[in-house]
Amino acid sequence: MDTNELLALLVRHREELRQWLDDEQYRHFLAMLERLREAGADADRAAMAVMAIVRSLWPVPDEAGELARLLHVYGRGAAATATVPAEDTLLAALEALYAAPSAQTADRPAPPPRPRAPSVADLVAAARRRLLAAPSREAAAGGSPAAGAGPADVIVLADPQAGRRSPDFQFDPDTGRPLDIVVRINRILLADRDPWGAADWWLGGNSWLGGAPAALLGRVPDDRLADAALALVEEDGGR
Repeated sequence: MDTNELLALLVRHREELRQWLDDEQYRHFLAMLERLREAGADADRAAMAVMAIVRSLWPVPDEAGELARLLHVYGRGAAATATVPAEDTLLAALEALYAAPSAQTADRPAPPPRPRAPSVADLVAAARRRLLAAPSREAAAGGSPAAGAGPADVIVLADPQAGRRSPDFQFDPDTGRPLDIVVRINRILLADRDPWGAADWWLGGNSWLGGAPAALLGRVPDDRLADAALALVEEDGGR
Protein backbone atom coordinates (compact mmCIF):
# COMPACT_ATOMS: atom_id res chain seq x y z
CA MET A 1 0.00 0.00 0.00
CA ASP A 2 1.62 3.25 -1.14
CA THR A 3 0.78 6.71 0.14
CA ASN A 4 -1.84 7.44 -2.51
CA GLU A 5 -3.60 4.15 -1.76
CA LEU A 6 -3.50 4.92 1.94
CA LEU A 7 -5.10 8.33 1.37
CA ALA A 8 -7.79 6.78 -0.82
CA LEU A 9 -8.50 4.20 1.90
CA LEU A 10 -8.83 6.88 4.55
CA VAL A 11 -11.20 8.96 2.46
CA ARG A 12 -13.28 5.91 1.52
CA HIS A 13 -13.70 4.97 5.19
CA ARG A 14 -13.81 8.47 6.64
CA GLU A 15 -17.23 8.02 8.25
CA GLU A 16 -16.10 4.79 9.91
CA LEU A 17 -12.99 6.56 11.21
CA ARG A 18 -15.19 9.21 12.83
CA GLN A 19 -17.25 6.45 14.38
CA TRP A 20 -14.32 4.60 15.93
CA LEU A 21 -12.06 7.51 16.92
CA ASP A 22 -13.13 9.93 19.61
CA ASP A 23 -12.73 13.65 18.99
CA GLU A 24 -9.26 13.89 20.52
CA GLN A 25 -7.99 10.85 18.59
CA TYR A 26 -9.44 12.19 15.33
CA ARG A 27 -7.80 15.59 15.86
CA HIS A 28 -4.47 13.82 16.42
CA PHE A 29 -5.00 11.84 13.21
CA LEU A 30 -5.66 15.06 11.26
CA ALA A 31 -2.56 16.64 12.78
CA MET A 32 -0.48 13.74 11.45
CA LEU A 33 -1.99 14.28 8.00
CA GLU A 34 -0.95 17.91 8.22
CA ARG A 35 2.61 16.69 8.80
CA LEU A 36 2.41 14.91 5.46
CA ARG A 37 1.28 18.13 3.79
CA GLU A 38 4.11 20.07 5.45
CA ALA A 39 6.64 17.49 4.20
CA GLY A 40 6.14 18.79 0.67
CA ALA A 41 8.50 17.06 -1.75
CA ASP A 42 10.82 15.77 1.00
CA ALA A 43 10.54 11.97 0.66
CA ASP A 44 12.14 11.24 4.04
CA ARG A 45 9.80 13.58 5.90
CA ALA A 46 6.86 12.15 3.96
CA ALA A 47 7.81 8.61 5.04
CA MET A 48 8.00 9.68 8.69
CA ALA A 49 4.62 11.41 8.40
CA VAL A 50 3.05 8.28 6.92
CA MET A 51 4.39 6.25 9.84
CA ALA A 52 2.84 8.77 12.24
CA ILE A 53 -0.51 8.59 10.40
CA VAL A 54 -0.60 4.81 10.62
CA ARG A 55 0.32 4.89 14.33
CA SER A 56 -2.42 7.42 15.04
CA LEU A 57 -4.99 4.93 13.72
CA TRP A 58 -4.13 2.03 16.04
CA PRO A 59 -7.11 2.93 18.30
CA VAL A 60 -9.36 1.63 15.50
CA PRO A 61 -10.49 -1.70 17.07
CA ASP A 62 -10.83 -5.09 15.45
CA GLU A 63 -14.60 -4.60 15.51
CA ALA A 64 -14.16 -2.16 12.63
CA GLY A 65 -13.80 -5.19 10.37
CA GLU A 66 -12.35 -4.51 6.93
CA LEU A 67 -11.13 -1.07 7.93
CA ALA A 68 -9.19 -2.47 10.89
CA ARG A 69 -7.71 -5.27 8.79
CA LEU A 70 -6.49 -2.85 6.13
CA LEU A 71 -5.02 -0.44 8.66
CA HIS A 72 -3.49 -2.91 11.07
CA VAL A 73 -2.17 -5.41 8.56
CA TYR A 74 -1.59 -3.72 5.25
CA GLY A 75 -1.06 -0.33 6.87
CA ARG A 76 2.17 -1.57 8.43
CA GLY A 77 3.80 -1.57 5.02
CA ALA A 78 2.63 1.91 4.13
CA ALA A 79 5.73 3.62 5.48
CA ALA A 80 8.02 1.27 3.58
CA THR A 81 6.31 2.21 0.31
CA ALA A 82 5.75 5.86 1.20
CA THR A 83 5.79 8.27 -1.71
CA VAL A 84 5.19 11.99 -1.92
CA PRO A 85 1.54 12.32 -2.99
CA ALA A 86 0.40 14.83 -5.55
CA GLU A 87 -0.56 18.08 -3.85
CA ASP A 88 -4.08 18.04 -5.33
CA THR A 89 -4.63 14.47 -4.09
CA LEU A 90 -3.51 15.30 -0.59
CA LEU A 91 -5.54 18.50 -0.38
CA ALA A 92 -8.66 16.70 -1.60
CA ALA A 93 -8.13 13.98 1.02
CA LEU A 94 -7.65 16.55 3.77
CA GLU A 95 -10.83 18.39 2.73
CA ALA A 96 -12.86 15.17 2.79
CA LEU A 97 -11.44 14.02 6.12
CA TYR A 98 -11.92 17.38 7.82
CA ALA A 99 -15.54 17.40 6.66
CA ALA A 100 -16.36 13.89 7.86
CA PRO A 101 -19.26 13.98 10.37
CA SER A 102 -18.54 12.88 13.92
CA ALA A 103 -20.13 9.79 15.41
CA GLN A 104 -22.33 12.06 17.55
CA THR A 105 -23.86 13.83 14.54
CA ALA A 106 -23.82 11.05 11.99
CA ASP A 107 -27.05 9.15 11.44
CA ARG A 108 -25.76 5.88 12.87
CA PRO A 109 -25.74 4.23 16.27
CA ALA A 110 -22.89 5.20 18.55
CA PRO A 111 -20.08 2.66 18.79
CA PRO A 112 -20.15 0.33 21.77
CA PRO A 113 -18.36 1.69 24.84
CA ARG A 114 -14.70 0.84 25.00
CA PRO A 115 -13.48 -1.09 28.00
CA ARG A 116 -11.89 1.13 30.63
CA ALA A 117 -8.11 0.89 30.69
CA PRO A 118 -6.98 -0.65 33.97
CA SER A 119 -5.80 1.87 36.52
CA VAL A 120 -2.59 1.57 38.51
CA ALA A 121 -4.72 0.42 41.46
CA ASP A 122 -6.29 -2.30 39.30
CA LEU A 123 -2.87 -3.55 38.21
CA VAL A 124 -1.51 -3.54 41.75
CA ALA A 125 -4.56 -5.43 43.03
CA ALA A 126 -4.24 -8.04 40.25
CA ALA A 127 -0.54 -8.52 41.01
CA ARG A 128 -1.24 -8.99 44.71
CA ARG A 129 -3.97 -11.55 43.99
CA ARG A 130 -1.48 -13.48 41.86
CA LEU A 131 1.13 -13.46 44.64
CA LEU A 132 -1.38 -14.47 47.30
CA ALA A 133 -2.49 -17.40 45.13
CA ALA A 134 0.96 -19.02 45.48
CA PRO A 135 1.30 -21.74 48.17
CA SER A 136 1.79 -20.11 51.55
CA ARG A 137 1.53 -20.67 55.28
CA GLU A 138 0.51 -18.62 58.28
CA ALA A 139 3.31 -16.20 59.11
CA ALA A 140 5.38 -17.32 62.08
CA ALA A 141 5.35 -15.28 65.24
CA GLY A 142 8.30 -12.97 65.78
CA GLY A 143 11.19 -14.61 67.58
CA SER A 144 10.37 -18.12 66.37
CA PRO A 145 12.92 -19.98 64.18
CA ALA A 146 10.55 -19.85 61.19
CA ALA A 147 10.41 -16.04 61.40
CA GLY A 148 14.15 -15.62 60.86
CA ALA A 149 16.54 -13.53 62.87
CA GLY A 150 15.63 -10.15 61.39
CA PRO A 151 12.55 -8.39 59.98
CA ALA A 152 13.75 -8.70 56.37
CA ASP A 153 14.55 -12.43 56.58
CA VAL A 154 11.10 -13.74 55.63
CA ILE A 155 8.50 -12.22 53.32
CA VAL A 156 5.16 -11.68 55.04
CA LEU A 157 2.16 -10.66 52.92
CA ALA A 158 -1.08 -9.22 54.28
CA ASP A 159 -3.98 -11.25 52.86
CA PRO A 160 -7.34 -9.47 53.42
CA GLN A 161 -9.07 -12.84 53.93
CA ALA A 162 -6.40 -15.10 55.45
CA GLY A 163 -4.32 -12.61 57.43
CA ARG A 164 -0.51 -12.60 57.49
CA ARG A 165 0.92 -15.21 55.09
CA SER A 166 4.45 -16.29 54.15
CA PRO A 167 5.07 -17.88 50.72
CA ASP A 168 6.10 -21.53 51.14
CA PHE A 169 9.15 -21.44 48.85
CA GLN A 170 11.10 -19.63 51.58
CA PHE A 171 11.27 -22.60 53.94
CA ASP A 172 13.20 -25.83 54.24
CA PRO A 173 10.50 -28.53 53.92
CA ASP A 174 12.19 -30.68 56.58
CA THR A 175 13.04 -28.13 59.27
CA GLY A 176 10.53 -25.36 58.52
CA ARG A 177 13.30 -22.79 58.87
CA PRO A 178 13.91 -20.16 56.17
CA LEU A 179 16.52 -21.20 53.63
CA ASP A 180 19.84 -19.39 53.95
CA ILE A 181 19.84 -18.18 50.35
CA VAL A 182 16.28 -16.92 50.71
CA VAL A 183 17.23 -14.93 53.80
CA ARG A 184 20.28 -13.56 51.99
CA ILE A 185 18.24 -12.40 49.02
CA ASN A 186 15.29 -11.12 51.07
CA ARG A 187 17.72 -8.84 52.88
CA ILE A 188 19.06 -7.61 49.53
CA LEU A 189 15.48 -6.94 48.38
CA LEU A 190 14.57 -5.23 51.70
CA ALA A 191 11.64 -7.60 52.14
CA ASP A 192 10.54 -5.87 55.34
CA ARG A 193 10.05 -2.57 53.52
CA ASP A 194 8.65 -3.93 50.26
CA PRO A 195 7.32 -7.45 50.82
CA TRP A 196 5.15 -7.36 47.69
CA GLY A 197 8.08 -6.33 45.51
CA ALA A 198 10.28 -9.04 47.02
CA ALA A 199 7.57 -11.68 46.50
CA ASP A 200 7.08 -10.54 42.92
CA TRP A 201 10.81 -10.94 42.25
CA TRP A 202 10.78 -14.49 43.62
CA LEU A 203 7.54 -15.61 41.98
CA GLY A 204 7.69 -13.69 38.69
CA GLY A 205 9.58 -14.58 35.54
CA ASN A 206 13.23 -13.55 35.34
CA SER A 207 14.73 -13.35 31.87
CA TRP A 208 18.29 -13.41 33.20
CA LEU A 209 17.72 -16.62 35.16
CA GLY A 210 15.34 -18.18 32.65
CA GLY A 211 12.46 -18.69 35.07
CA ALA A 212 10.92 -17.69 38.39
CA PRO A 213 13.69 -17.57 41.04
CA ALA A 214 11.54 -19.46 43.56
CA ALA A 215 11.25 -22.38 41.12
CA LEU A 216 15.02 -22.39 40.61
CA LEU A 217 16.00 -22.83 44.27
CA GLY A 218 18.37 -25.79 44.46
CA ARG A 219 18.65 -25.93 40.67
CA VAL A 220 20.63 -22.74 40.10
CA PRO A 221 23.74 -21.86 42.16
CA ASP A 222 22.90 -19.67 45.13
CA ASP A 223 25.42 -17.02 44.09
CA ARG A 224 23.76 -16.70 40.69
CA LEU A 225 20.38 -16.09 42.35
CA ALA A 226 21.95 -13.50 44.64
CA ASP A 227 23.66 -11.79 41.70
CA ALA A 228 20.31 -11.52 39.92
CA ALA A 229 18.78 -9.85 42.98
CA LEU A 230 21.73 -7.47 43.29
CA ALA A 231 21.39 -6.57 39.61
CA LEU A 232 17.77 -5.59 40.20
CA VAL A 233 18.65 -3.44 43.20
CA GLU A 234 21.49 -1.71 41.33
CA GLU A 235 19.20 -1.10 38.35
CA ASP A 236 16.62 0.49 40.67
CA GLY A 237 19.26 2.74 42.20
CA GLY A 238 19.63 0.91 45.46
CA ARG A 239 15.87 0.71 46.00
